[in-house]
Amino acid sequence: MNKTGTDYHINDADGIIEKNQYLLDVREDFEYDMGHIEGARNISVNELENRLDELPKDRRIHAYCQKGKRGAKAVDILKQNGYDAVNLDEGFSAYTGTYDSSKTVTGAPDASGDRNIDPERVRIEASGLQCPGPLLRVSETMGQLETGQQMEITVTDPGFCTDVEAWAKKTGNTVLKNEKDGDRVVAVLEKNDQQPAPSGEGHQMVETKNGATMVVFSGDLDKALASFIIATGAKSMGKDVTMFFTFWGLNVIKDPQAPKKDKKGLDKAFSMMMPKSAAKLPISKMNMFGLGSKMIQYVMKRKKVDALTEMIDKADSLGVKMVACTMSMDIMAVEADELLPNVNFGGVGTYLGDAENGNLNLFI
Repeated sequence: MNKTGTDYHINDADGIIEKNQYLLDVREDFEYDMGHIEGARNISVNELENRLDELPKDRRIHAYCQKGKRGAKAVDILKQNGYDAVNLDEGFSAYTGTYDSSKTVTGAPDASGDRNIDPERVRIEASGLQCPGPLLRVSETMGQLETGQQMEITVTDPGFCTDVEAWAKKTGNTVLKNEKDGDRVVAVLEKNDQQPAPSGEGHQMVETKNGATMVVFSGDLDKALASFIIATGAKSMGKDVTMFFTFWGLNVIKDPQAPKKDKKGLDKAFSMMMPKSAAKLPISKMNMFGLGSKMIQYVMKRKKVDALTEMIDKADSLGVKMVACTMSMDIMAVEADELLPNVNFGGVGTYLGDAENGNLNLFI
């Protein structure tokens, strides 16, 4: 069936692949690694404008993301630059076709019949935890195990099936079992020896870029939540993560227990108008004079999603590096002892130095 406009759904992707048409995944590379539609090219929507020359102008481009919004944004960018493009509605999260890469993961032993599973394995119950909570539990538990030991985790997050496969592949561990049981997912993992294999004669220096950096510019609750979800997820997958807080983003890392400052003039005005801590941030849409923020925090609590303050603590415990931009602090009248005690201080050179070693860079 010929389709035009925006009446494409993600499950039309199978027909697109079978007709050898162009499929573009516009999510971040770590999302792509966790699972994608086979045959799709991956260019993040954040990089799209700088990589247009990699795309064909003589073919229709079918774009998709995780939920649909980034795909729509990518299509707008493409159309503005003369490309024929359509968005696959609902995104990868709604895909039920036959070309899901996560269903064809290689390198894991056959788990049928629960082969090789240790009856004395460590068991973790993580039902009710939302992403990235279950993955963090896996990372924390596996870090405490000896090589050859196993753990079993039970979760209710359906996306965990693909998350845990990608995590294991990235960290060099083995998934022995990964099954859905009703509304639960049960996975068994075995810890492998993480030491590098001998390289033969002599030593070879290899440059690796395994960092993730992000500029947190926004002071909105929902955007701050997204930044810490990505940061903790990236850290749990072995990346060195740096979060660079600048301008309104400084409000995210304010210490609610900081002593009150006696400021004058414009410094006082800035302080009065800005939120006092992460718990007081507004949301970017439907804030409704603060009611929207309270509503989303209430829903998060009901859905067992960590509050932003808990995510910040978790990121710190994992070793996520949080840096406050000193130039922005001066402009926004924020003093060092008004920020959380675990925050570092630096300028753009600090950020760019860490970004140089990263293969994931975001601006939020």
